Amino acid sequence: MAKYEKWLGAGLGFVVGGPMGSIIGYAAGEQIGKPAKKYSKTAHTSEFETNLILLASAVIKADGRVTRGEMDFVRGFFTDHFDPAHIDEKMAILDHCLERQYDTRKACGDIRISASMSTRIQIIHFLFDIAIADADLNQRERDTIFVIAGWLNINDIEFNRIRQSYVAEVQRYNIFGLLHTASFDEIKTAYRKMVLEYHPDRNIHLPPAEQKAVAEKFRKIQEAFDQIRVERGVE
Repeated sequence: MAKYEKWLGAGLGFVVGGPMGSIIGYAAGEQIGKPAKKYSKTAHTSEFETNLILLASAVIKADGRVTRGEMDFVRGFFTDHFDPAHIDEKMAILDHCLERQYDTRKACGDIRISASMSTRIQIIHFLFDIAIADADLNQRERDTIFVIAGWLNINDIEFNRIRQSYVAEVQRYNIFGLLHTASFDEIKTAYRKMVLEYHPDRNIHLPPAEQKAVAEKFRKIQEAFDQIRVERGVE
């Protein structure tokens, strides 16, 4: 995930349990309903993380459904890039935000004031990663991220560059009938099966027009596999 290389320093200017963090953290703690897990503020989640979770919830809710892939991605992301010791607190905040309405524009404004442009661009990557976690990137998700990008002062050219990269990524995995979260072994197995099916040498009996179509499909399979291999750093 090269696009997240600078992520760890993104929230250093944000206090733990800031104004919005305290409000949402308190409500999420009450929602859990178990005294041992209640907290009256966001004790271990910074204002930056709370705002990021709020934006994540907006994208997850955009298509009217919450999928396991989306939730697993958010959990994995916060575990990998922030303090993993308090991941349950962060997921409780996410669960709460999924059931309530908060001011997404205000969250963007708070981030815009304190975060660099490179961090804000990483946030858009993060939101698109959530959107494709269920192998889909529908128009409502794209529209939601577009609005958030505008509130983060990211221009249309940069937004469209990021969007196109994710559209292409979804298409690469769709060729193999897999999610982008599939293991490389799963991808390799699907690739080998499709190579056997679409290799031009195995389809020379077809009429010329069909041979051309099969050859084009074979080219796209090769191209998709090579791109995924490079993305994942597999030799």
